[in-house]
Amino acid sequence: MLKWIIHELKEAKTLLAYGSVKIGGHISDFLVPVILATQFSPGTFGAYSLGMMIVYFFNSALILSSSKPAVVFGNEEFKERGRIHHTMASRMIILSIALAAFIILVYLFRRQAVQFTGLTESQVWLLVLVLLGYSILNFFSSMLMALNQRILESVFLLLNAGVSILYLFVIYLFFDVTIEKVLVMFFVAPVISVCLFLPKLEFKEVHPPAFDKENLIKMADFTKWMVFGGAGIYLLNWGDNIILRRFVTMEDIGVYNLGYQFFKGTLMSIAIVKLYFLPFISQHIDNEEKIFTYLTIKRGKIFLLGLLILIGLFFGMQHILGLLYSPHYRGAATVFQILTFASICSLYTGFYDPIIDSMKRYQFIQLLTLAGVVLNLSLDYLLIGRIGYIGAAVATAITYFFLALAREIYFRRNFKISMSD
Repeated sequence: MLKWIIHELKEAKTLLAYGSVKIGGHISDFLVPVILATQFSPGTFGAYSLGMMIVYFFNSALILSSSKPAVVFGNEEFKERGRIHHTMASRMIILSIALAAFIILVYLFRRQAVQFTGLTESQVWLLVLVLLGYSILNFFSSMLMALNQRILESVFLLLNAGVSILYLFVIYLFFDVTIEKVLVMFFVAPVISVCLFLPKLEFKEVHPPAFDKENLIKMADFTKWMVFGGAGIYLLNWGDNIILRRFVTMEDIGVYNLGYQFFKGTLMSIAIVKLYFLPFISQHIDNEEKIFTYLTIKRGKIFLLGLLILIGLFFGMQHILGLLYSPHYRGAATVFQILTFASICSLYTGFYDPIIDSMKRYQFIQLLTLAGVVLNLSLDYLLIGRIGYIGAAVATAITYFFLALAREIYFRRNFKISMSD
């Protein structure tokens, strides 16, 4: 048994190294709200969560929407030319348009944002700084992924996470922890991380950026579908808060969002695995033997390990939250336990996504996500009014089950990749 475990670890050492560093790189996304919940009351944490919900929407729809296209087209360009200056120029244009649109929207709807979130107007304007920080972080991250520098990209994100946590630690020691100081962190950390990381880059592979109309059109077409998908993913992950805001108190929203943050941590880990395999699948999409190995052997091992971890978290979350938080947050454990089922569904069928993306069947994923949003929000409306914030967790779990079922059916009907010898 011990020899088998050692052998499996050696076989998976690259993924384990990547996953460990990548998870460390995303640890700030998970830890920041978890730490803030220990410093904020449920009401204040609820207001912060609703403010970040606005940022996450535009980050998903306007920033992350061009990330996957940049990786796919950048990887193709690097394979052909040994550089990605066309792809990076296209990405810079798309991001500039996105940021300008967000600033205009904040100016036009700032009063409505104040009313919805409970933040002040100055705090709402700081959300622009947050999105700018996310743009800087994602631009450099996707650039490294396009160059197939997966480990280096993870180190960059790890550096950003370290700077973020250090920033929070300094604030905690010498100042009061406020929403304003936390929002500024999302801009300061990426800027510092980029400055520290610049000496590690091979500028000849990306510099100077060169505009190419054909590349921009292709990027824009791919991004167009990802915008819908990004908005859909956002509403799937955060749309609960829109319905919760109508039916429950700000304190209940804070409790729900703490439980959801732990669920989000599991989804981030699953997304890391998918992102790790995306460049490999893009390069070997026509090699049926390699795809078969990915879908059977690699997928099976990773799913089993993930399932064991999720089961452990299911039974241990009540104890974890009891140690870290006040009794006001006790219900967050129940939220997470219900959402564990959604994590398992996402883990099981998530391995299809790199194949679907590499074959540019992205329309299916986006349309499926939008269908999931309709189902999730409908269930939210039906359940939250009856059983409170627990209804949002139940609605999300049911939605993820049907999304997983639809992915499984679509893949088996449309992809001629044998799942058995």
